[in-house]
Amino acid sequence: MIHLKKVKIIANPSSGREQALYKINQLLAYMSRDPWDIQLLFTQEKDDASRFAMQEDQEDVIVCIGGDGTLNEVANGIYYKERVVPLAILPTGTVNDFGSFLNLPQDVAGFYQLLKRNQVKAVDLGLANDRVFVNVAAGGFLTEIAYTVSDDQKAKLGRMAYYLEGAKELVGGIIRRDRTLELEVVNKHFHKTCQAQMFIIANSTSVGGFKNLAPTAEIQDGLFDVLILENLDFNEIVEILTQFMTGRHIHHDRMTYLQTDEITLSCKQDVIVDLDGERYQSLPMTFRVIHKGLHVLV
Repeated sequence: MIHLKKVKIIANPSSGREQALYKINQLLAYMSRDPWDIQLLFTQEKDDASRFAMQEDQEDVIVCIGGDGTLNEVANGIYYKERVVPLAILPTGTVNDFGSFLNLPQDVAGFYQLLKRNQVKAVDLGLANDRVFVNVAAGGFLTEIAYTVSDDQKAKLGRMAYYLEGAKELVGGIIRRDRTLELEVVNKHFHKTCQAQMFIIANSTSVGGFKNLAPTAEIQDGLFDVLILENLDFNEIVEILTQFMTGRHIHHDRMTYLQTDEITLSCKQDVIVDLDGERYQSLPMTFRVIHKGLHVLV
């Protein structure tokens, strides 16, 4: 535990249909009770959050207010400047997988108490080529969900919008067979080439709103949990979707599930990899664990 004197707040004001602005006002009201030096920075363009996090302002903690994309940018800024400043996460997005996994408070009163406790936990990061990710790297049908769910659907249905869109994407891909990836998977102990519909490299159990998508994942074990869904028959759709909710899908005949600290994926098709829900680059790509590479208030 360290004594807080200066707090840097990096906030995406448009996150959660401007829910962030409401939470910021609430948080500032709470923080005014303490003799803290508060620096408030709003993002306006891509990579603003990374740039703000890189700046050494003698802050004792960085507060990230936004969704998974904002969190990803802040983590990259901290990592590439080799900073050891702890990060406090106040989620305002729709899914907020990493915050949900850590059971971080989403209400401002609870988050203020988290700041006051100032208890730090070192967690793993992922490195995809030259960019870090906090929670997940993915490709295939699941990555399209974030771009096809409208803001109105997200606001009205929350996680259910992702579940419904995920089911639609899976069914559509199986019917058309246009989402099949000729995927080559290589690590120190495993080499496989397969016809796949998606791959997920997870740091926590929660991915895309599915709380048990990587049910054995831990964020301090120095390992990724890797899921590769191979081509399903149409009759297997309901079975696998039901199992997604409970975590039993990892035992399905069409699912490859492994743990590793490094893995390389390549594909004959042009497949964009998403990092924490944001489009990054195409395969081939090597993914490595940065063991306990980020310090988070919990």
